[in-house]
Amino acid sequence: MTSSDTRLIRAAQALFVLNAAIWLTFAIASMIRLGGSSGQTTTAAVVAVLMLGNVAAMLLAGWAIGRRSRLLYLFAWAVLAVNILLTFADQFGLFDFLTLIIDLVLATLLITTRRMLWSGTAQESQARR
Repeated sequence: MTSSDTRLIRAAQALFVLNAAIWLTFAIASMIRLGGSSGQTTTAAVVAVLMLGNVAAMLLAGWAIGRRSRLLYLFAWAVLAVNILLTFADQFGLFDFLTLIIDLVLATLLITTRRMLWSGTAQESQARR
């Protein structure tokens, strides 16, 4: 693996963490607003918890691509795909646009590094033999 490959993986990991930080900020803001709201608190609480789940998934995906495993690479793609699809699930605003741009850059990085990340398990198995 070349140093530019390593930099691309590190960049993808950093973007997963950045995406998680954005979602965490939005989840906290939603919970703060929840405290001042009298109606639909259950729905708002569920949405905030789902956002926190997205934070955990993003952090796990960032860690996962560093492991260079086929299964974990596919997990990172699944997290990214769900995040992109859910961007269009409600009103599309500035927050959605920002996370969509990060997601698209992440998708580009995952495509660029796919051979290295996809073949990581096979190379590790052969190296152990």
